[in-house]
Amino acid sequence: MSEAQGDVDTDLENEAQESAGERIEALEREVAATKDKWLRAVAELDNYKKRVRREIDDTVFRARQDLLKSFLPTVDNLERALELASDHEQLAKGIDMVLKEFLGALGKQGIEPVPSVGTPFDPSMHEALQQLDSPDHPPGYVIREFEKGFKAGDRLLRAARVIIAGAGSTGKAAS
Repeated sequence: MSEAQGDVDTDLENEAQESAGERIEALEREVAATKDKWLRAVAELDNYKKRVRREIDDTVFRARQDLLKSFLPTVDNLERALELASDHEQLAKGIDMVLKEFLGALGKQGIEPVPSVGTPFDPSMHEALQQLDSPDHPPGYVIREFEKGFKAGDRLLRAARVIIAGAGSTGKAAS
């Protein structure tokens, strides 16, 4: 084999190696780009799943909230009936049992009454209908509840409609 032939073979081998090296580098870049796209797609899918889950939970909560809100006037009417039936012991006892059972059923669904009488007025939980001076309550405290408020967890379903003690009130806060 001639020296010229060996140089050509060596050049071809070097060229083939350089070409293979460039091809390997190009394939590695392509693999890295594909992996990056795949990771982004997986993250996007995960975010989509979380967003859909949140939207479903919110929709279910709103539907449940609307249904449960429609039952709250029943509590109001039972409480009014209980007040009116106070002169009739057996009737009052029966209405009280129904009211307690109904409140228990709401409680099982996570619906709890908003604390009112004897607590400080909280505009996020109470709707003030009137302000009166009271010798029994300090200023800014709820002295009477007209309509019970309810919440589901930390979300308010209906604000309690209340009367609060005015600035001329002289009572002490309950300890």
